Amino acid sequence: MFQASMLSMTMHTPQGISLSVFTIASLTTLTVTIIAVLSSIKKSSEGLLVLILPITILSVLITQFAPVDHIIWRPPTEIAVHVLVSALAYGILMVAALQSLLLSYQEYQLRHHRQKRLLKALPSLQTMERLMFEFLVAGVVLLTFSLLSGFLFLENMFAQHLLHKTVLSVVAWSVFAVLLVGHWTRGWRGMMAMRWIVTGFLLLALSYFGWRLAINLLIIKT
Repeated sequence: MFQASMLSMTMHTPQGISLSVFTIASLTTLTVTIIAVLSSIKKSSEGLLVLILPITILSVLITQFAPVDHIIWRPPTEIAVHVLVSALAYGILMVAALQSLLLSYQEYQLRHHRQKRLLKALPSLQTMERLMFEFLVAGVVLLTFSLLSGFLFLENMFAQHLLHKTVLSVVAWSVFAVLLVGHWTRGWRGMMAMRWIVTGFLLLALSYFGWRLAINLLIIKT
């Protein structure tokens, strides 16, 4: 609740919505935190909170003390829906990536016969992997809607200022889609699946934050 209220005050201005890198990062971590908390209640995945809560706290602090970005946006309804779906997709896929890292840690510790406190709090490897793929499927569905709504509602997804974001988003979607097809048809799992998920998420992260930083640099130069 504290993060949501602080983010609301930071993003909403009399001129419109602030879309700085820091506010978007805070929005993403808020989405991820909500998803992780709900998941921990229904699916016994409390281990995710150990990874996510420090990131959330850091995001709140950075948002409050970072330089103010005066780039303001007044989106029409359909674009606002596109942004909301994109944020949800990004958040769920971030949870899938964090889940894959947690699963990798769990598998490594079990392979070396180590019983740490965090390990004892985690569900079985099979349950952890199933949760990872459930998050991945949900994230890919939302990312698909995000890309489709972008092509429908944005004037030109391949315009110069959007090309970097569009291409990397499509490549990330392709990585996730290939992994899911491989998982369902060939049984891809384990470390191979974890690497694909992390790679896809990093591409997706670059698609927005790289684009946003480039826009900021162009504005500074002009």
